[in-house]
Amino acid sequence: MRILASIAVVLTAWLLLINPIEASAHGNDPRGGRADEQMKKLHAMMLVFSVASAELGAALEKGDVVAAKAQADKILAAVPDLKKSKPHKNSKQRKKFVELATSFEKTVNFTVDLAKKDDFSGAKAALKKVEEACAACHAKFRD
Repeated sequence: MRILASIAVVLTAWLLLINPIEASAHGNDPRGGRADEQMKKLHAMMLVFSVASAELGAALEKGDVVAAKAQADKILAAVPDLKKSKPHKNSKQRKKFVELATSFEKTVNFTVDLAKKDDFSGAKAALKKVEEACAACHAKFRD
């Protein structure tokens, strides 16, 4: 899982720092313009979600409830800002965006609740649902 976390960090860094087309699309002109603050915040949240999800998976593999809860808490702390964010595309479907964010939040909570009950196989299955929630949101509002 450490490898997964490293890959997530590298990919996110590439998206945020190296890809000038992406930066330009959000008002961060590679020639020195300023990026929209909300979009910066959204990108920072995605990094938190990516790394914390990978670390949550690693904690579940080890059977470490304390670490699992700590990683879930990082994710959950960012969800309120996610719900306030404007998606990259389909921004007129904001209600659906918030519904997906709420579903994501519930699934993360369910995952950590299972871990607290020492149901690590159930928690790992629930974590797959967290990843599916990310993919669904990205398919509709990002990719």
